[in-house]
Amino acid sequence: MSKVDFSLRTFLLAVTVAFLIAWAALGHAVTAPDATALLKRSDSYRNGWPAYTLRVRITDYQAGKSDEEHFYEVSQKGTDKTYVEFMSPREKGRHLLMLGDDMWIYLPDTSRPVRITPLERLSGDASNGDVARTNYAVDYSAEFLREEKAGAENCYVLNLTAKRKGATYQRILYWVRVEDARPVRAEFFLTSGKHIKSATFDEYKESSGHLLLRKLTLTTRFATIRAPYWNTPMLLRVICRTSFSTRGAPIDFDPRRHRPTAQSAP
Repeated sequence: MSKVDFSLRTFLLAVTVAFLIAWAALGHAVTAPDATALLKRSDSYRNGWPAYTLRVRITDYQAGKSDEEHFYEVSQKGTDKTYVEFMSPREKGRHLLMLGDDMWIYLPDTSRPVRITPLERLSGDASNGDVARTNYAVDYSAEFLREEKAGAENCYVLNLTAKRKGATYQRILYWVRVEDARPVRAEFFLTSGKHIKSATFDEYKESSGHLLLRKLTLTTRFATIRAPYWNTPMLLRVICRTSFSTRGAPIDFDPRRHRPTAQSAP
């Protein structure tokens, strides 16, 4: 074989390999799903109407045993107005309000609202934002990572990164079903990169023509500090159950000048 033939074959082989690599990359780019569209669709399972009211029961579990229950009525209008009324007897008179990136809590023994953050504890391992901020497409930018199984479900895995200051978490790994973008699982991370909690979206129920999330389980792992259980993982689990109503949301008031009063949303 002459040097010219060898060089020509080498060149043709290199061109073929480059073409195959480019074709594979192009094929992946074409078939990769629209992460933003998936995220918006997944939000519809948690937010069924432009304005609605739901009732939330949060059950705290420790070491596999039910520890405490709390009840809330959550009213939402659009994507940036949420009002939470605490319904448990020991918490009566408390109210939480979210407007855009800002959040306040009203306490019965104070004359003015107290500014809080979405990450602060509401009950057990449930944060304020877990109940009051449920429109992920508004708070996070979505990137498609891969397709994989989550239990028995074929899922797309999305990487969600906070895009506004009011977002509860800095980053979320989010599993949604391939067939309908229904949320299956989530892992939540702080700005430091620390993994703070996990969630499974366990149960859905139809309400007024909408299939909506009925049961969410939040789990945090931590280590005890007493011998002989040093560094032994323990699970803290919070189960959130919801029931839905489509009546108007009481959010038309100025949080800096008034206490919450129920008003029907237009």
